[in-house]
Order: sequence, then C-alpha cells, then structure tokens
Amino acid sequence: MKKGMKIFLGVAGVMALVGLCFASLSIYAKKEINKPKFEYPELIAEEPVSALPTTKEAAFEYIEKLYNGSITADDVELSQHTDAHFPAEERVTPFSDTDNELFSRVLDNAQGALGALYPVDTSVRVNELENAPQLGFTKADVIGFTATRGYTDEGGNEVDDGCYYITLTVKPESIDTKKMLEGEVLKNVEKELSSALTVKSLDITPVGFTASFKIVYGSDMLIWSEFRHNVKLIAEVDFTEDYKALSAETAKLEIPYETVQSVDLFHYGVHFTERQLAVNKSDMKALPLEVRVNAETTKDDYKMTYSVSEDGILDIDKDGVMNVDGVSGKPLTVTATLEYDGHTYTDTLIVYATELEVKTDE
Repeated sequence: MKKGMKIFLGVAGVMALVGLCFASLSIYAKKEINKPKFEYPELIAEEPVSALPTTKEAAFEYIEKLYNGSITADDVELSQHTDAHFPAEERVTPFSDTDNELFSRVLDNAQGALGALYPVDTSVRVNELENAPQLGFTKADVIGFTATRGYTDEGGNEVDDGCYYITLTVKPESIDTKKMLEGEVLKNVEKELSSALTVKSLDITPVGFTASFKIVYGSDMLIWSEFRHNVKLIAEVDFTEDYKALSAETAKLEIPYETVQSVDLFHYGVHFTERQLAVNKSDMKALPLEVRVNAETTKDDYKMTYSVSEDGILDIDKDGVMNVDGVSGKPLTVTATLEYDGHTYTDTLIVYATELEVKTDE
C-alpha cells in the first residue's frame, strides 16, 4: 500500500473516532439536559407572617407588644451601648470664629469621655437588669413612621433579609429633659469642661427623637432597637483664666447634643436557617440549624432531640447530622426540639427525599 494511502486511511480513522466521541458526548449531554430534576413545590409549612404596619398607630402597637414582651422575658439576653457626642455644627454665641474654634477644642476633649459616662450592659438577661431600657413614649407621642420589608443597600438594591425595619418619629417633647438635667452624665460633662469654664445655668431644649427597630417577620422576634435623642444644651458660663482670650468672660452657649442608644436582644431558642431541603438516598447532610443558648453554655447544659414524620427514611444523630436511608413520595417534616433552662423550643424543616436529581450549590 502506498504511503499516501496509509496516511489518508490513518487520518480518516482518527476523524471517525473523533466523530464517534463527539456523537457520544452529544448523546450524553442531551440525556443530562433532559434528565428530570427536582423542583421545590410551593412551600407547605409556610410560617405565618405579621402584616407590615400601614399606620403609625399600628406600627406603635406592634412595636410596643414586641418590645415590652422582650424586656420582661426570662429567656432573652440584652446588650446595650450608648454613643453620645456634640455634633460638629455646634453654635456658640457671641463669639468670633476664632473663639468658636477654641471652644470646639474644649468640647472635643469632653466628647472623648462621654461614651464612658453611660452604662454599658453586655449579654445580660433582661430579668436580671435593675432598669431595663424602656420605650420612653406612648402611641400619642408618635408623629410619623417608616416601615419596610428588608432594606436598601448602598447600591440602591432592595434586599429582603427576612426582617422588618420600622422607625418611629416621636414628639421631641417626649424626651425626659428633667431626668437628663438631674442625671450624673451632665454633671460629669461639667466636670470634663471645668478646666475651661464653670456653668452658671443650664437648660435643655428637645429637638428630635426617633426610635428604630429590626424584627424577624417570620417569628415576630425583635432583635435590635435604637433610640436617638437630639437636644440643645443652653448654658450661661464663666470662663477660667486660661480662656480669657475669648470675647466675653460670661457667655450664652447653644450646643447640640445627641445620644444614640443601641439595644441588641438575643432570644434563646432553635431555628432552621432554611425552610425546606431536598436530598437523595445515601446523602449525608448537617441540618441547617441554629441553636441559640448562652455563650457559656456547654452541650451538657441543654438537650437536643429530632423527630421525623415518617420512619425509615431519615436518620438524624445527636449532632444534627442527617443520613438519608430511602426516598418518600411525600414531604417529610423534621422537628428539632431544644430543652434549655426550663424552656422547650421547637422549629420544623420540610425535607424532600427524592429519586430525582437535586441541584447542589456546586
């Protein structure tokens, strides 16, 4: 056989082999594409969700119920922190710009110590607090509100993170200025300023009051609150020898003063972070479960148990790892039960044990 013919037959053979491979790959790909895949049906055990308030009265009643329930519970931990400062736009009269700049430095020195003047509670059970933070206003005090499901991120995109965000605008007069005047904080502020001045008289004018809240709408669980008070300190002061360069020995000061009190609420309990899950036979998966107990609690201090609505399909060990032993033609309900500190908490997960291909994260 001539050499040219041998080359031709060799090339033809390679091409035939390549064509066969492509044909096989095409058949396989078509089979995979057409292979039935599992699709979640409409969720059977949908959690009841409270309607988002549409009026300021409804918003207040919703918040009041959740807040008062949280700060009187025996299975909620509270962490609070207050930031306090003099906003940059302070106005001081009748000083010149140079005098104002000098006095601003005095305020900056005082502001550095302000945060430490307010109480800080970290991970304290609310029933162990002598004075749990109160709302500090009534329904009649609410003059406006905003309520959204989810939030808008920095890019302007709406994000539904499973929470309601509600802000109440409250009459400024609801701020207890008498309590502020008589409290230790202002006395300590005067002490911080004492190197520059002595206070002859002091009054407080309320300017603004907003209260904001974050609620898990599937469970009506309040997890965060913020109370923002804006007031104006009006004082007559005498300056010390070190500050005689100011335009007047006695002056009237008008100084904006803001406090922002953040209150985080940690509720004990158990919670599935997914509402439904699909698995195949022989799969092994950790349950998407969050157990909320005190940070110092060990596994010996609480008990976790699991039950499944149908026997013989799912086997769940004490660590919440699920082995799939079979399939079922109907959805299964997995119930997780936490027994902790005299309370029993439960949550449920819908599991589909199916023969169909389940799309994975990969």
